[in-house]
Amino acid sequence: MSQKEPVVFSQVVESLFKLVEKERFDSDKRKRLKAIGIDLDQPFLVAYSVPTWFGAVGVCAEILYPDLPIEQARYRIGRELVDTFGRTGMGRAVFVMFRMLGWASSLSRITRGLQSGTNFLSAQTRFLPNGSLEVSFEVQPEFHAALGAQSGIDPYFMNGNMDGMMALVGAPFHPGVLQPREPSSQRAVYVLRRK
Repeated sequence: MSQKEPVVFSQVVESLFKLVEKERFDSDKRKRLKAIGIDLDQPFLVAYSVPTWFGAVGVCAEILYPDLPIEQARYRIGRELVDTFGRTGMGRAVFVMFRMLGWASSLSRITRGLQSGTNFLSAQTRFLPNGSLEVSFEVQPEFHAALGAQSGIDPYFMNGNMDGMMALVGAPFHPGVLQPREPSSQRAVYVLRRK
């Protein structure tokens, strides 16, 4: 029986590389990207593996935010990617739908939004008794074997991505706070306090 391979689709990867002008990738960065499976001189593939995606986010974070700790740089990349993805054909369609629905209805469609960029993530939301919103992202169980001990979630990138999406739909919450998790966990939980 073959394992289901978790992938990140090309429109998300292309959006990542739109954040950084091609001239900013020196020969060392280009070699590093090529070694993990991204050749900037060739058309993008249809999809990329999770390790390739994480590596690409790391290289772009180093270029864009060399003075920030890597966790903060990855958060910023995740947040900015929302705007960049929104300029792709797929992103425009997804974001128009989210804006039309409004923030409350959009919450039930986070998984659909994630699946426009990946094949392996799902999300759940619930309101806590104090009015805060809990958002959890999880790797679907059928992809766990393919990931092995590696987490399929970059919690800092996802935090920025979620905060960017919440701002896009006008959700009345403060930025999410990552809850304690094991490094190899296939789940990341955030709590967003109501404004």
